[in-house]
Amino acid sequence: MKSLIAAGIIAIICLGVYHPHQHAPFVLDDYYSVVRNPLIKNLSLYPQIWTSHLFDAHQTSGYIKYGYYRPILQSSWVLDYRLFGLNASGYQWLNLLVHALNGFLIYILFGRLFASRALALKASLLFCVLPTQEWVVRYVTGRGDELSAFFALLSLISLLWVFKSGLKSGYIFVFVFWLLSALTREVAISYILYAFLLTSLRGAEGDEAISERTAININRFCLYWVLIGLLPFLLLWSIVPKQGNVLVWHTFYFASAGLCLWLAQVRLRWFVVLFILCASVSATQGRFWTTEEALLRHTRSLECWPRTVVAQQLLIKYDDDIPAIKDMADHSRDPHIKAMWLRRLGIIYLEHRDLDNTLNYMTQALTIYPTDVDTLNALAVIFHYRGQEPQSLLFLERAYEINPNYPDTLRTLGIYYFIHKDFPQARDYLNRCLYFEPNNAQASQLLGLANKMN
Repeated sequence: MKSLIAAGIIAIICLGVYHPHQHAPFVLDDYYSVVRNPLIKNLSLYPQIWTSHLFDAHQTSGYIKYGYYRPILQSSWVLDYRLFGLNASGYQWLNLLVHALNGFLIYILFGRLFASRALALKASLLFCVLPTQEWVVRYVTGRGDELSAFFALLSLISLLWVFKSGLKSGYIFVFVFWLLSALTREVAISYILYAFLLTSLRGAEGDEAISERTAININRFCLYWVLIGLLPFLLLWSIVPKQGNVLVWHTFYFASAGLCLWLAQVRLRWFVVLFILCASVSATQGRFWTTEEALLRHTRSLECWPRTVVAQQLLIKYDDDIPAIKDMADHSRDPHIKAMWLRRLGIIYLEHRDLDNTLNYMTQALTIYPTDVDTLNALAVIFHYRGQEPQSLLFLERAYEINPNYPDTLRTLGIYYFIHKDFPQARDYLNRCLYFEPNNAQASQLLGLANKMN
């Protein structure tokens, strides 16, 4: 009964602080991992989740250099898509559910370790409202951290159960949960050290003595917990200036449980003040998640470095500051990134129907990155506007040869053949586009028109 009450309190607190907006947006990497990810939308493509990396499914994510292998995380989005389509608030609801479950598991774990339900509840409540959790709970791609923590906590609780029961077969559950954690996010490899931390608490007297000795050394336990959890953060420190201090704090998610346990030892009145402060900050930050642009501008104001991922995303998505974009292109050492900025310049000029400058920058981008299908597709559109249809088709065919399963290329080919009244070809390409991207409204509408033609 006490556990049920604790679970109810945790759920109410999480709901009050992180209630998703009805029209919540997908932001940053969500575009590649969810919105344009065909593997989660078509069940026949589901097996490819287990043979590909997180950002492999979408061509424009080619500039992302990190080969994240996270099949469990992608598999969780299959369920989201079946339930909510591309409604981001639904994905955030499931994120919130996992976060609340983690809070409850922390309550169970610390309660069993220290034989103090009050201390465990205080630690779990503080964990639920810590401001650093925002980029895990509200950020759809942030589910990797909390889902990995969920399986890791189950693994540690299973380990305690093995200590108490003495059943060696229980180690199977310990390993399976840890493996699920590792397949959700690579950081779980460091979570093995938590198993050694719990094992070190177990003395010759058996499980009964764990709580007595750790109650005396709880500060040391918290220190070790935080240090182990900070290992991934320390390994990532070299890229923090590029990612930004706000975005990188999601790696602190699991480690923060130890910090919350340490803070939970303060007197009740000070704990209440600390809890209200954290909950207020976390709830207030939620207002910035109404649009991606508002979130990026708010986050940019908190950054310490001028050229973080957030600043670049703002510039490439929402700002038309041509001198600033040219400066980014000039200072980009990575050819893929440089081509991305040049393509952005071409897009800006295309929006102003300045086809000469558009062609100039798109050609530069293609010279640097000749296999970029987005640039090839853009050049096809440019030559169509210029009335040079053979050249337009040539670029589309090159893009198709590089990646015959890319929805944007298939849609553009469908449009090309529809315009030229080759309706069978148009239907073929549009059907294939919808196979990989069922929610593509333009392809669906055009296919309906093509089906009515002879």
